Amino acid sequence: MNIPSNLEKFVSPQTPRETRLMAAKAVLPMGPKDLVIVLSALIGDAEHEVSETAKKSLESMPSHLLLTVLDGDLDPLAIKTVVNIHKDNDGILVMAALNRKTDDETLAFMASNAHEGVANVIAENQTRLMRNPSLLDALKTNPSVGKSVIDRVEAFLISVGKIVPKQETVSAHVEAEALQIKEIEKEVAPSEEEAPAIDAELKEEKEIVTEAEKESLYKRIQHLNVSGKIKLALLGNKEARDILLKDSNKLVSSTVLKNPRITEDEIVKVVNSRSVSDDLIRQVANNKEWLKKYTVKLGMVNNPKAPLTVALRLLNQLNEKDVQHISKSKNVSSALAAAARKAVMQKEKNLSEIP
Repeated sequence: MNIPSNLEKFVSPQTPRETRLMAAKAVLPMGPKDLVIVLSALIGDAEHEVSETAKKSLESMPSHLLLTVLDGDLDPLAIKTVVNIHKDNDGILVMAALNRKTDDETLAFMASNAHEGVANVIAENQTRLMRNPSLLDALKTNPSVGKSVIDRVEAFLISVGKIVPKQETVSAHVEAEALQIKEIEKEVAPSEEEAPAIDAELKEEKEIVTEAEKESLYKRIQHLNVSGKIKLALLGNKEARDILLKDSNKLVSSTVLKNPRITEDEIVKVVNSRSVSDDLIRQVANNKEWLKKYTVKLGMVNNPKAPLTVALRLLNQLNEKDVQHISKSKNVSSALAAAARKAVMQKEKNLSEIP
């Protein structure tokens, strides 16, 4: 790993053990990027206590700080370490997938093992696919990646001459589709500069935002490419998240829910909306932490886009008044309303049997 000279004193084998251990505990004053580099290096320390302590410190580092670090220039081995430790955090994996410094081995690991949203971001990144066509083979081993995604990637790589077409002909509609993500703004060599970093103003949470500010923010967001919108979805403030949740690109809107600063109120707003995509509702339905909140449960049950199996399970966790309301609702599925009526009748029967 390339260690900056000012950080060598914290990680060098010649440095006293106590100093390395203090650095591994993340108690020495340093910025988030320097801390990630130091902890990543110390995970490989020969001293078991130093190594394990550094690993625990990196595990407990707040997601919003890690996302900010991954949005910048970071050593590939540090990125690899963060990915290995936070392999279940989709937001971190998405940001790593968009970082031009992420090496091919790390990207292939994510392509093979990550959840659908992360794998799809990799599958849409034409710059990385052109640089490393073997990512297609990694995506093929991932059970969460659909055949249509594989077909699009294969058609793209054939069209740019990176792989030889198979005997069977690729369908015309797949051939015509372009991948959505480029790591760079223009059609330039991969070694040139990436798209500019997300403006700090778009990340800062504000208590009061005027209509003029919202309009200005909307216009600025519309000028971002897909990669920029995905990064902003992970790092952006409440106003940016609200705009991006409505984005027509599913990669963008679904990434908003991976933002570590998203609030319960925002999730409630999602489940109570009839205009959000089915994908967003399913994403909420798959999050056990969000479903612990009563307001989220209630919104999910009342949303006709919610998976019926999820709505039926959550129905049993609602209070009597809300179940009665659902039993009479014409905005939910007939099966769900019938289940609510049955629950109401069973409750009345139980009460009538009490002496």
